[in-house]
Amino acid sequence: MQDRIRLALEQDLRSGALLPGDPIDEQELCERFQASRTPVREALLLLSAKGMISILPRAGIYVRQLETRELIAMMEGVGELEGVVARLAANRINGDQKERLRQALEDTRACADAADSIGYEQANVRLHDLIYQSSGNAFIVEQTREARLRVAPYRGKMFEKPERLLRSQAEHEAVVTAIIQGDSEGAAEAMRNHISAGGRAFADMVLAAPVPQQAIQPRRRKRKV
Repeated sequence: MQDRIRLALEQDLRSGALLPGDPIDEQELCERFQASRTPVREALLLLSAKGMISILPRAGIYVRQLETRELIAMMEGVGELEGVVARLAANRINGDQKERLRQALEDTRACADAADSIGYEQANVRLHDLIYQSSGNAFIVEQTREARLRVAPYRGKMFEKPERLLRSQAEHEAVVTAIIQGDSEGAAEAMRNHISAGGRAFADMVLAAPVPQQAIQPRRRKRKV
C-alpha cells in the first residue's frame, strides 16, 4: 500500500496534477486510497527524503518549491546523466532496440507535426525509456529517473508551444541518429544539448514555472508568562 501511494503521488507530480507549493492533505489521501494513516505517512516520508515534498511541523505538507539556483543545478545534473545514458545506449543497443527506437522517433515526429503536445509528451517518455533500456545500466537509469522526477513539476508546460515541439523533435533526431550509428560521444553531446540547462528549453521551463510563494514557517508557540 505504501508503494502504491508513493507511486501514485509521483505520477501526480509528473503529470502536473500536483504543482510546486500545492498542499497535501493526509486525510484526503487516506480516503483516496482507502488506507490507514500509517502507509500514507510512510509514503510521504519517502517522498520527503527524496526532496519532493516538504513536511513542516504545525504548518502542513506541501510540494517542495525549488529556487532558481537549485533548478539550474538539477537540470545540469539531469543533462549529464542523460548524456551518460545515451553514450552507453550507443555502445550497447541491439537490432531489435534500434527498430523500436526508430518507431518511437516516428511517433514523436507525428505528434510534433500535429502540434499534439499531450501525445508528444507521452511519446517523449516512451522514447527516453527505450534509450534507458538500451543503456544496459540499471543503476544510472535509476539515478536519472530520480533526478528527472525532482524537476518534473516544473516541466509541465514545456511542450505547449508548437515551435518547442519541433525543436525538441530535431534534437531527438540528432540523439537517435547518433545512437543507432554507434556514435557514443555524438549521442552524449546531442543528449546534453537536448536537456541542457542553458538552452531554450530550460528558459521556457523556468518562465512557465509557478511563481514561488513566501516560505511557509511553522507557527511558534507563545511562551507562558
